[in-house]
Amino acid sequence: MILVNGCSFSAPTDTGDSWASGFYDKGLNKFKHGISNTIMQYDVVKNVAVGGASNSVIRRKLFWFLNNVSIQTPDYVIIQWSTIDRWDYPVFVTEEKSKDFPRVGQWPERINKINYMNNGTDVFGFGKEFYEKYYSLYGAVLDTLENIYHAQQYLKDANIPYKMITIGNLFDMDASIGKLIELQTTSLEERGNYANLKTNKSIFEKLEEYEDSWHELNIIKELLQKIDFSKFLFTDNENVDGFGGGIIEWFLSKNEKLTGGGHHPSAEQHTRFFNQFLWPKIEQDIIQYKEKINGIIK
Repeated sequence: MILVNGCSFSAPTDTGDSWASGFYDKGLNKFKHGISNTIMQYDVVKNVAVGGASNSVIRRKLFWFLNNVSIQTPDYVIIQWSTIDRWDYPVFVTEEKSKDFPRVGQWPERINKINYMNNGTDVFGFGKEFYEKYYSLYGAVLDTLENIYHAQQYLKDANIPYKMITIGNLFDMDASIGKLIELQTTSLEERGNYANLKTNKSIFEKLEEYEDSWHELNIIKELLQKIDFSKFLFTDNENVDGFGGGIIEWFLSKNEKLTGGGHHPSAEQHTRFFNQFLWPKIEQDIIQYKEKINGIIK
């Protein structure tokens, strides 16, 4: 099984399956619920990406799929990391909270239980108080690096081959509160144009000053040294403390806006990204994966 994990830039929709649908044209099958594992476990792509997911949700979901004995362990994994600003925390949602809590009110069975927001980039919604009182660029960078490092350790421990891509250059996209507000309030005709969100310099140059009495907790430098950047597939040669371009930069390099609505690529853009960028870089991995599976079947 090939596992795809990420946010809405990789998630299935009512009209398609993002860039991941490119696998089906290459002879792999889409995972379908209700079909026996013994039939579907080989040559299958299971896309567990979900809209609004933070990098914490992406990392924790990966852990579940690697450690849940009721499902087949993935043979190959592709993770698409999302923007650094997204905040997710397991929140106990009462009936009163459910009026404002995203993706809960329409499902009464979720009330009076722990829920995640999967709120995406939203400084006006349920997480408004968090962004006003607690959010920092430093914290966003720290959480992002921890999620990447721990995800890589999970996959290394499980001895599972993988590649990682990103929504964009994680540390060359302005994630300050002012820019997040601009992203949400920009005119409809400008949505999908990410050019004005580029920092044009490392986000690390924008981090707030650190109080050194907490020096034992200041581990950003060490995390950067531990991350295996050879596992990333970057879309350009930009280097911001190890990070290059992602899906957004691939289209910016072609002077394209994302035309799928809501800041996202269209189905046609997803297809081109897979065929022209991603597939040539993972084809040999998938060939080896299929040879391994064929050997098991025989």
